Amino acid sequence: MTNLQENQEYKESFHNEKILPDSDNIKIKIFFLLLKLLIFLFPKGNVQRFERSLKFYLGLTNINDSNQQQKPTLFLYLGLPSKPWYEPDDYEVFTIVTNTLEEGAKDIKSELLMNIHNKNNFTPVIDPSDASMYQHLTDIELPPSHKKDDWSLFRLWLDGKFTQEAKYLFPKTVNILSKLKSFIDPFEDVYFLVLKPGVVLPPHHDTSNTYITCQLGLIIPENCGIRVGSETRSWTEGKTLFFDQSFEHEAWNKSQKERVVLLVHLRHPELSKLENFLYEFVYKLL
Repeated sequence: MTNLQENQEYKESFHNEKILPDSDNIKIKIFFLLLKLLIFLFPKGNVQRFERSLKFYLGLTNINDSNQQQKPTLFLYLGLPSKPWYEPDDYEVFTIVTNTLEEGAKDIKSELLMNIHNKNNFTPVIDPSDASMYQHLTDIELPPSHKKDDWSLFRLWLDGKFTQEAKYLFPKTVNILSKLKSFIDPFEDVYFLVLKPGVVLPPHHDTSNTYITCQLGLIIPENCGIRVGSETRSWTEGKTLFFDQSFEHEAWNKSQKERVVLLVHLRHPELSKLENFLYEFVYKLL
């Protein structure tokens, strides 16, 4: 299958899943009229990008200009500048996040080491016995040999706020992350992510290009790496990496020790305040 055919199948997969009742269609038409008004009132708010993206999501229009390497499984935000990898100085937000996390890395790692041995606190990223519930979150296909604890996490942030467990077990980490609350995507999670020795995560895409992923290296043995797009990098303990998970990516731990990172999903810096408001409004409805 050619890349062009794969891209067309990806686009059609969005459209085939969006079958709406007539009552919803009427509400959608009214909503798009309101968007036209906002485009007129706020010409610099980039509302037209959101309008076009929502139309594509609902199967009301097709596209021919999307990046063929980008295939988020839930929502493709059209016209949003993007690339597989980012540097800490690409945006002021990334510089702030880098400085905050790297300055607090020792405290974060100290709390992690105090709690990592209690495996009851960690849950599987994907439970092989019920993988269907994750199909809208990622297109990853784990091998039959994958075990529940091969890829696990401790969730620090959920539904736009810190978890009670995080506040109790990781107070210093929560305090550090609190300085970044305005940058964290309210619909995505923040967590410690553990990859067991010998585990390889096959190529996959995640939900959307509306956020950028930041990972802070905490426990990084040798022979660990991550490929995003066509470029492969590795983590360094106490240092950050920034990348877009809507691009194909894979990761591996070919060492004899666990690999652990702190993962933070950040709002895409190129989204305007109005776009963020509209995206949050529609996300809650859909």
